[in-house]
Amino acid sequence: MTRSPLLQQIIDSAPDDFAAPAADYRDVRKMFAPFHSHPVSKLLKIEIAEYGGIRCGDYTVEGHTANRDRIALHCHGGALVSTPLDEYHFYAEIIARRTGLRVVMPDYRLAPEHPYPAAHDDCFNAYAGLLQQGADAQNIVLMGESCGALLAIGLMTRARDEGLPLPRAFVSLTGWFDLSVADTEKQDDPFNDPQWIRNRGRDYSADSMPLDDPRISPAYADLHGLPPLYLQLGQCDTNREGCLKLAANAVRAGVQVTLESWPGMIQGWHGLVNAGVPEAEQAWQAIRSYIEGVFERAKSA
Repeated sequence: MTRSPLLQQIIDSAPDDFAAPAADYRDVRKMFAPFHSHPVSKLLKIEIAEYGGIRCGDYTVEGHTANRDRIALHCHGGALVSTPLDEYHFYAEIIARRTGLRVVMPDYRLAPEHPYPAAHDDCFNAYAGLLQQGADAQNIVLMGESCGALLAIGLMTRARDEGLPLPRAFVSLTGWFDLSVADTEKQDDPFNDPQWIRNRGRDYSADSMPLDDPRISPAYADLHGLPPLYLQLGQCDTNREGCLKLAANAVRAGVQVTLESWPGMIQGWHGLVNAGVPEAEQAWQAIRSYIEGVFERAKSA
């Protein structure tokens, strides 16, 4: 396993109790606070809009967003219990800069105050609202990082079942797809722990359904008819096995899947791009290449 010295330094400096198994949602919010709310540049234009009745951030970056019609609809992370929209503008800037797309990010409700299906409903309604206001689904790339990826898959399966047009493609950044974290032992991953993830699943489900219920763990869902999936997976990510299960189920359902294994990588390494971590830079370059390829193939189809 080879990591850059900078990434290894960040891993070594992570608090030992970042994902303490006994932490409750209040502890999670307190621990996450220094890792979010980063400043944004003057080039980031932030508009607060409503799509489908859901408060959303709508972002462009001067000199980087060439076409407002092409949208990255991003379901953000935060373990389902943390990080409201106003503390996550920095991640929208990362996406806009690294992909060249306009970014829309729903301010979905957080657990445990708002358990399932609140966050799922909010992300779906934001997508439906974008379509109602004239966005072309084939110009939308759906993205999700960490727990946001399970919300994004839920958005797509509901859109499929309700007959809405589906986005052009889906991009997962170390997504959570199995809240039961089955077949997984503790990895060399400072930002996740299997029991900690299960507890966040219980926060979201209000402990009212099994954690492997396909409604909240899409690794077990019916994935037929979904658009192409691009899954970036870290070798040491605690959520690794859930991503592999999702990929296998998607293949069985006839869905086009691109699965990339990144040796030595951990949960959420993409967010370290602003710290100059080269593996994060490389990951975003690969994401941009994938997205540009998706749109290029569409033009020639």
